[in-house]
Amino acid sequence: MNAVASSLHDSRPHAPHGVGRTVALMLRLLPALLALTLVGCRPGAQAGSGAAGGQGAGGEDLVARVLFTATGSFDAQSQDKARVPGGLRRAAWREKVPFDAQQVTIQYDSDARPMTWMLEIQGPGFTARDLAGPDARAVQTDQGPGLRPAAGSRLRDTVIITRSGDLKVLTRSYATQVEPALLGAFAKP
Repeated sequence: MNAVASSLHDSRPHAPHGVGRTVALMLRLLPALLALTLVGCRPGAQAGSGAAGGQGAGGEDLVARVLFTATGSFDAQSQDKARVPGGLRRAAWREKVPFDAQQVTIQYDSDARPMTWMLEIQGPGFTARDLAGPDARAVQTDQGPGLRPAAGSRLRDTVIITRSGDLKVLTRSYATQVEPALLGAFAKP
């Protein structure tokens, strides 16, 4: 039986000639494509990342580092992890702090972490204004003066409170669940 007759009797689907080589080439190029994609996704690569505040040293995006910390991206580097009353969890960094600060502690609701968190930043190498952005609105809280980032900021649903040179950043959801006395800082002007 010749090759043509053989292929007529074979019920398996056949790929057009050269497809195997194309697939092999794509597999060899895949690591390079992934590397380029990941470089484009790094925190400092975001277009316009400094517009709402937050450019750190070397152009790195401070707001992104804070948000990555708040949502758990750096938890593996934390020195302490614990459960706290009220169904919350806590993580602390004294070494390998994710951004320019002496120590960072986060307290969060593990069921709603992206929305319900509070960061205490001790000895920051930046100001509340650096983090909140130039368009942030000043607010007064029972815990001290604070800033509400502008509506266009990635930190728009937070309040940043200054306390003796340290900072406290919390979301509206965290204030609702844990510190309702701070909800007034989220009111519209």
